[in-house]
Amino acid sequence: MSIDKVIEILDKHSEVMESYVLLREIKLFLNVDHEHFHPEIRIKIYESSALRVPYHFSVSHHVKTPTQAGPYMPSKTWAESEEEAIRQAISTTTSYIKSAIAAGHEPSESWLIPDEDF
Repeated sequence: MSIDKVIEILDKHSEVMESYVLLREIKLFLNVDHEHFHPEIRIKIYESSALRVPYHFSVSHHVKTPTQAGPYMPSKTWAESEEEAIRQAISTTTSYIKSAIAAGHEPSESWLIPDEDF
């Protein structure tokens, strides 16, 4: 059954208020402009009819570098296209890491805080 058909069925079901169908999970290693630090994260991409924008993402880890007061959790996790959702998921993770490295901090795996809801 196609993803569109699943979403259509869920939308018509009276006992389903909102749904998100997993399209794909991606495992990747990031390029954060450091020779020896390439952190691994995973991204989940969902399709939904819950909002006007159909694609949503979640990231396996939040970033907490020495330059931040707390872990960064993206507030905008939706996009018009799957490609845009993937791009946003990557950039929300790499931007703080790159910024801390550029400020002279030595990168560490401890900067990646697992998302308990992933």
